[in-house]
Amino acid sequence: MPQTTVNTLFKDYPDCKLLQKLANGSLEQSQNFTRAIRLWALLRWLYSENGYTSLPDTFTYTDWRQAFFTATHKDEKQADILNHQNSNCACTKTTRQWLLELEVSIDEWKNSLQAEIFIADSEVEKLLEEKLFAQVRKSLQSDFDLLVSRNYLQRINQTTGRNKYYHRVDKLPNLKKTENITPQANLSMKKQAYLAGTLGLFSFLDPNLPVLAEEFSEQEIDEDNHRIFLYVDYVVPESSSTQDAVDEIQSQLQEIWDTGQITPLLLTYHSAHQNQIKECVIYPVCIYFMERAKYLCAYGTTPKGDINWYKYRLDRIISQRIEILDWQDIRIPQILREINDNHQLPTPKAINRKLKEAWGCDFYKEKSLMILRFPEDFHQRYIDGISIHDTFTKIDYELTFKLIQQHVLDRERKEVILKILQSRPSTDAYYRVNYRLTDYYVIRWLRALGSKVEVLLPWDLRQEMTREIQYMFNLYGHIF
Repeated sequence: MPQTTVNTLFKDYPDCKLLQKLANGSLEQSQNFTRAIRLWALLRWLYSENGYTSLPDTFTYTDWRQAFFTATHKDEKQADILNHQNSNCACTKTTRQWLLELEVSIDEWKNSLQAEIFIADSEVEKLLEEKLFAQVRKSLQSDFDLLVSRNYLQRINQTTGRNKYYHRVDKLPNLKKTENITPQANLSMKKQAYLAGTLGLFSFLDPNLPVLAEEFSEQEIDEDNHRIFLYVDYVVPESSSTQDAVDEIQSQLQEIWDTGQITPLLLTYHSAHQNQIKECVIYPVCIYFMERAKYLCAYGTTPKGDINWYKYRLDRIISQRIEILDWQDIRIPQILREINDNHQLPTPKAINRKLKEAWGCDFYKEKSLMILRFPEDFHQRYIDGISIHDTFTKIDYELTFKLIQQHVLDRERKEVILKILQSRPSTDAYYRVNYRLTDYYVIRWLRALGSKVEVLLPWDLRQEMTREIQYMFNLYGHIF
């Protein structure tokens, strides 16, 4: 890729004013100071002959990592970084080495800092011995996002691929201006750290949360005193190319929503149900996390080929890029175009309403009545008082009979179910709930309870549970 002429070079001295501009909070906090120095060193490299020679005009984090570190450098785990033995790698260089290499007098620099802020000699010495770039990938990626927020880099949105693309600015920010860029001014340091740690717990939900967390505090979670943790089953492996792809898709969607001018999209989707790759034209509405994955809720052409609501698992969107379509594009289904013309485009509120109407993730499926029985002791210990769904309601034994008589039309089935109910204790707990037909989330929940729950209605689901139990028994029946 051709290189541009080097017109802008960052040569600023790392004085207190510059470092405060780069920091996320007070420089008297060591983690803020360290990061400010790292960002300064990163800018010196990016806007130098080294950076312009090694990187294309538009580059990704991966491009920078390959140019900045040695080939043996690994940035997924902190242990790999700290144990890296290649002395030529940037991750092994200390703050002192960076300052000397960039022609900064250590003594003069230290004196200038101590004239502006209170920082002990011991703290300065500790900082000088720190390895600035011995950081995991997520931390370094957030450095780039912070430089974007400070107008030292630009994000390039309209480009192929799934990674974040960056471009050096033609004119660097004016550091003479003073402005308050720290949102944590009215929060104590303890509250800042607590808020950042709490946001960090939910970082898997939104790729912007780690950057937002660092706007409040860079302080690491103190595992000796931090007493709230969140462990969530998530199908996407942490620090993987799949996670990068999902984050990029989510960022693209958020940028589209932020514009307020939402139009249909063309995406390529790998459907597990169909075991096929399909192109779908959809109107994107929102993302929700449920059942171990993140889903894009959208209206348009589904993998089955019909026009309806559908939830697309983000890690199964395999488009090289999400193509934004104009409303006049002939690929847009006529029914979707008519919905737009009538100003009736779907909203997140509509999805929330559908989710509240019936139990299950597949909010677009038909709903039906379900009746469940829980053994008395199990119900008292584990079910009574918990929130499962808005329509999950306890009913008495007599009402259970009435509901079965009302909703089962087939006479033989009705007699069978009523006979089963008569054989069950009246002291057990009985519930009614509206649920989405064939919703796997609901079925999985029922399977997990095993013999501690019985499906009385609907009949088809009861039969499905029977077949599943029989199949499982056939697998393990040889032990008897």
